[in-house]
Amino acid sequence: MDQRGTVEPVLLDKDVFGDSTVMMLNTPGHTPGHHVLLVKLPRTGNVLLSGDLAHFRENYNNNVVTGFNSSRAETLASFDRVKQIAANLKATFIIQHDPRDVDKLPAFPASAN
Repeated sequence: MDQRGTVEPVLLDKDVFGDSTVMMLNTPGHTPGHHVLLVKLPRTGNVLLSGDLAHFRENYNNNVVTGFNSSRAETLASFDRVKQIAANLKATFIIQHDPRDVDKLPAFPASAN
């Protein structure tokens, strides 16, 4: 059995399961192929998981781009995109590097709802 698996480059947005419950949203800037994850949960609602888009709430809220990102302009455009999507979908945005945000997530198994 081949243990290497298959790698699929994702250049734009991707509907992971084909039913819009889990969407990879293209948000370059941290790195060229960076994505955030939009998860649509039946009871919890829409949740956006940041990946490396922003490291702290202050960075995201104030459009502060860290010096090690690959593109300041793309990061700022990605901030704008995610903020608009979050507002349109009334989504909870979780910055995965910020413990204050991670603590907002319900523990499993409640997080699956």
